[in-house]
Amino acid sequence: MYNLVFFDDTLDIFSTLIVFVLGSFLIYKTSNIFETTKTRALGLYIWHTVFSLIYAFLSVGYSDAAKFYTDSIGIMPNLDIGSPAVIYISGIFTNGFGLSFLGVFMVFNIFGSIGLLSFEASLRHATVNKSSLVKFIAMLTVLLPSMSYWSGGIGKDSIAYMSTGLLLWAAIDLKKRYKFLYVSFLFMFMVRPHIGGLMIIAYFLSLLINKNLPLIKKFFYLLVLLLVFKFIIPIVLEFAGFDEIISINSLKEFTNQRATSNFYDDGSIDIGSMSFNLKLFSYIFRPLPYEAHSLLSLVSSLENLFLLIVFIYSLFSILKFKKKKFILNHPKENRWFLLIFSVFSLILLSNVTSNLGISARQKWMFLPILLYFSFLFFGIRGLKDNNVTKT
Repeated sequence: MYNLVFFDDTLDIFSTLIVFVLGSFLIYKTSNIFETTKTRALGLYIWHTVFSLIYAFLSVGYSDAAKFYTDSIGIMPNLDIGSPAVIYISGIFTNGFGLSFLGVFMVFNIFGSIGLLSFEASLRHATVNKSSLVKFIAMLTVLLPSMSYWSGGIGKDSIAYMSTGLLLWAAIDLKKRYKFLYVSFLFMFMVRPHIGGLMIIAYFLSLLINKNLPLIKKFFYLLVLLLVFKFIIPIVLEFAGFDEIISINSLKEFTNQRATSNFYDDGSIDIGSMSFNLKLFSYIFRPLPYEAHSLLSLVSSLENLFLLIVFIYSLFSILKFKKKKFILNHPKENRWFLLIFSVFSLILLSNVTSNLGISARQKWMFLPILLYFSFLFFGIRGLKDNNVTKT
């Protein structure tokens, strides 16, 4: 293990500033892609960078981010899925450009910032014809500290969060933004292939149940889905350890093993005795304030309370507007895709994760999509959806 410091010398600070400036230029250029103003885009980038710096400072000792960085120094590893992909990307900047620990953090900060911009743009779309209060709540949601914190560090989370944000933004107008969908699939499969595989399956399933597609196209997509199961799913299963499962009993045994494998500190809970609904609730909304055991846990619990209020408000909106029809087979948005992916991700992860610290990071792979639906429900919209506008 290398002896890491926040920054070593003046050159480290200078190279980090260069990365930050290049990132600013990239974010400035992408503001048109996310149909926002350059001021808003740069403001969100600075906001995200602040939490990335905090994350870097707290990661100087032993941490996953520090390990990814030190493992990338020296000989470039082979590009492979999972952690090797993170080490490979880090190695490009440590070996190729000589960036310091803080400099590589700023590179991954760019990934997370792109995810934040795409999520903010998606919520703007969901609230474009809503009240000022709803728009304000949506902005508070975008500015949740943990979202920028966990997506600002060297690791899988920044890339996975970017993938989710791009997927959400693309699904709102697939005909126009399909390239972002492919980018999302690629990056998610690189760092978390089991979630990337679920993305692909959810996408083709959504096409099969789309009432607006002709039968011949559905037949073609069915063939593609079968090819996915034949060539991609075995890779995913082997990566996740499912390749040795040959029966229902072995599946239950594997699930129980995964559920207890990260049961090792004060942030762990016993999900083995929980009901299905309680597992889902715990994964998204716990810890709550009365369960906080540290400063970071307290911040997370306050955010969870905020998220719980947002979802409850959304539920009341559904009950209030129950006579209005919410369209899943939307003529423009692929809402079935978003729903299938987010719900199945929640079910999968909530049944194998007993550590609330891990869930606080990994839930941002699907939670932005559920939040998007929540803000759509704040006064359910129908076919007269407007396009997102610059504000």
